[in-house]
Amino acid sequence: MMLKDVVLLTKDNDKNKDPLNHIVNYSEQILHSARVTELNGATAQNNAVGKQYDHSYVIRLEGIYNADKVAFLDDYRANKSDVLQISQLRRHHFKTDIYCGDTEVRS
Repeated sequence: MMLKDVVLLTKDNDKNKDPLNHIVNYSEQILHSARVTELNGATAQNNAVGKQYDHSYVIRLEGIYNADKVAFLDDYRANKSDVLQISQLRRHHFKTDIYCGDTEVRS
């Protein structure tokens, strides 16, 4: 387990007035010292999220949060395209677990 700063990205719900503009805007919420565990191996990934990724993580947060995507703050500041896809978001008593990965492996 390691502590990392993360960025939660949530889709803005503002209606776009231009029907031909399909750009999605995200709001950013930075959280410091999230507990991050990297899932190594196909079996661990399949057991946790039912999919395999090149890299997959479990991010544990104190509090109840929503997000559509997530990124590690250092990577996100350097290159805003380094964003992880959320495969599952689980909420427990005042805690949120985010299961995410970068590139899904297809066989």
